[in-house]
Amino acid sequence: MPKIDTKLAERLPGFKEGLVGTITSADIVKTQQRGFEGVRCVIKGDDGVEYAEMLWVRNPVGPSSKLGTFIANLGDDTDKWIGKKIQIVRWLSKDREIKVIEEGGKRKAK
Repeated sequence: MPKIDTKLAERLPGFKEGLVGTITSADIVKTQQRGFEGVRCVIKGDDGVEYAEMLWVRNPVGPSSKLGTFIANLGDDTDKWIGKKIQIVRWLSKDREIKVIEEGGKRKAK
């Protein structure tokens, strides 16, 4: 019997309010089926757990959308997101907010 040439994707928990952690990756991806573009963002929480979320690319993006809140706080260069410590303040549909946590515990205003 032939084997299927694929693997199961690892499913990480999604972002949630109160999550504090460091961004470990922010990869721009395109879905195979329909060609949608997004940023797969992975955060290693202070609790040691990895969390991942797709931040879908639309043009334009709203400031409180998934991608919009990241761009508003971190800029549009995903390479510069890596290593930044953030807090998920709100993570509701169409109402999202993150804060960048500066070194030494200071927080950057939104």
